[in-house]
Amino acid sequence: MSRPVPASLVRPDLRYMASFVEAMREGYSRDNLRPETADTIAAIAAEPEAFVRQQLNPPTTIVLPDGSLGDRVPESQLWCVDGDAFLGSVGVRHRLNPMLEAWGGHIGYAVRPSARGRGLASAMLAGGLDWARANLPLERVMLTVNENNPASIRVIEKNGGVLRDTVPHPWVPGDAGRRYWIALRDT
Repeated sequence: MSRPVPASLVRPDLRYMASFVEAMREGYSRDNLRPETADTIAAIAAEPEAFVRQQLNPPTTIVLPDGSLGDRVPESQLWCVDGDAFLGSVGVRHRLNPMLEAWGGHIGYAVRPSARGRGLASAMLAGGLDWARANLPLERVMLTVNENNPASIRVIEKNGGVLRDTVPHPWVPGDAGRRYWIALRDT
């Protein structure tokens, strides 16, 4: 049985880059629609300073799942770490656009494979919610999850997620997902 990990959420930092690259090599991916490739991992490993700068100051445009270019919603990245070990990430989008309201929501999170099964995802989402409460003027946040991901469904519900609806996945034909709201403030 894995011991609980005393982890904390921090802003991306060069200090964690060796462990971040190691996590990608073991299967951690920043985006579940576009997994990391050997080329992307090599590029990040070759220029860790540039990667951290981009995490702290993301570009204003983004390549969409269909390959087109779109406006990027402001987002803050938080890394879950224990000492110098990178364990996962939480991305907090500051607002929604129509695409993120359809799928993606305000918050996404990912745990590296070797750190799964320790309750980190629940703790990371709780920390991301706390960060949003402290830094954004939002009353509630939306999260989306594929219906084939019962572990993440449990994480969202454990953190107060209230099911909004079930929708077809906009980019994965035949898949469906759930959209949840989580209140950030008492109303």
